[in-house]
Amino acid sequence: MRLNQMHLFSLRMSLRSIALGGLLAFAGLAESKAVKTHSGIVHGGQCSTTDIDYFYSIPYAKPPLGELRFAPPEPYNNSGRVINATTPAPACIQFGELFAETTATSEDCLFLDVWAPASATPKSNLPVKVWLYGGSNAVGGISDPTYNGCFSAADSIVVSINYRVGPLGYLALSDLGLTGNYGIMDQLLGLRWVQDNIAAFGGDPRKVLLFGQSAGALDASILATLPEAPQLMRAAALESGAGRDIVTVADAKVWYSEFLYAMNCTKQDLSCLRSAHVDGLRAAVAAMPSTSLITLNTALVNNGTRIAWTPVIDGKVIKDQPTTIGVRVPSILGSTTREGSLLVLASYTTTWKGEAPSLSDYDDFLTLNFGPLATRVNETFPLASTFNGSTLTAMEVMLTQVTYQCSSYRALQAAEKKGIPVWSYRFAHVPSCAWLGPIEADSIPSLGATHTSEIPFVFNFTSSMPPPNGNCTFSKAEQTMSHEMSRMWTNMAQMGVPDDTNTWPAWTSDESKGVVFSDAMDVGVVDYSTCDFWGEINEDLNEYWRSQSSHV
Repeated sequence: MRLNQMHLFSLRMSLRSIALGGLLAFAGLAESKAVKTHSGIVHGGQCSTTDIDYFYSIPYAKPPLGELRFAPPEPYNNSGRVINATTPAPACIQFGELFAETTATSEDCLFLDVWAPASATPKSNLPVKVWLYGGSNAVGGISDPTYNGCFSAADSIVVSINYRVGPLGYLALSDLGLTGNYGIMDQLLGLRWVQDNIAAFGGDPRKVLLFGQSAGALDASILATLPEAPQLMRAAALESGAGRDIVTVADAKVWYSEFLYAMNCTKQDLSCLRSAHVDGLRAAVAAMPSTSLITLNTALVNNGTRIAWTPVIDGKVIKDQPTTIGVRVPSILGSTTREGSLLVLASYTTTWKGEAPSLSDYDDFLTLNFGPLATRVNETFPLASTFNGSTLTAMEVMLTQVTYQCSSYRALQAAEKKGIPVWSYRFAHVPSCAWLGPIEADSIPSLGATHTSEIPFVFNFTSSMPPPNGNCTFSKAEQTMSHEMSRMWTNMAQMGVPDDTNTWPAWTSDESKGVVFSDAMDVGVVDYSTCDFWGEINEDLNEYWRSQSSHV
């Protein structure tokens, strides 16, 4: 099980959008709001508990089938078509079993959802929040009930973009002319669709926040470093995924060749990949080398590719290392206090069958992730004195710091060098309700403020938890914090700052001030004290891997 397969996204709403060809098919939608877009005239519905309209399954790109498989997306334009926008979209084809979307999936999946206040008109000029889901760039989808915009769109327009994942979204093999980044190009096309169409829903295309979590934050942070970013977004909010180094197409060749070998396709035969059934693609991904050890975001993982399915520096869409460039728009960056507990707890019950990892397991963990620097890491953070001898605690802390907290710190530093204002946060609150279907209520104390725990707060989702039909409701204090966080994300779209009272101070490296969301929002120091060390380890491992790969 690899690290980035553990992004919990379950309990899926279903089925793919139905596009009907004429107005007569919409007798039952006579009272629904109709919005004219470049994609067609969309007829949506209204949220059952809020005064928000929704518009599901709006096509923004042509179906990525046939010659458009492993190819840049092409815009969808059919302004005269009438679209029933009341049925949730299918997820793109999933490439992982753990917490993948379990309802409808399709390769014809390039749709987006829009939520807007029922009172919105084309003259409302509301701020717009565009969401990119997580899931390791291997799984995930916009119809997940966790990402319901019926609550966070009270003061804004909310958009959620489906994008290709796994090899269909990120396979880069220069021998086949595949430069990867198809999922990134999907996201870019979705953002351009927002620019061209969102005013019809009441949104202002000049006031767009791009926000994402985990792999969605990785992708969003990369998009925010591109030259065109200021034309597509006013600001970004990057939750638990910003600031990670990515590799070139050449660097990724060894790892992605494993997929080609598993497909039994010749190196020169792109038609083999384009004609393959999706079941064959999934089987090939499952056959790629894997490990039961917990992996961190270091240069040694997956033959130097780090995350298994990742954006790459292709010289065209992504021309330079995003972590060197830094974001080009004002951004919120942060993580949770115990990001790693989710994966560690899962490994504790599956890999180690309820027993703590042995010292031998821990040595293997260090060697896998840090290679020749394993001893240096172990001496800097001795197991006995730093982690009270607990191998599980050590793995959790290193996973939290290396993969999430300290990568965000590097992104903050890069922005500061460019003079781009950024705001730091640490989410330290332990939710009182399970917020994802697979999380059992009695496991919440063990997990703490773990990976994904801030999502319901950002979406102002406070009742019927876990979604869609749970029976738990957040406390009054949690509801207040949810409203505050959702509003601050809206403020970033509206004004390019999280609030207009300077309550949340902009981040500077000399003070490292930000906010900690605990039982309430507290202003103070956001601790990155270990990150200089982990930054040195990151750079040294990058250099080590470059020296090793140059000999291959």
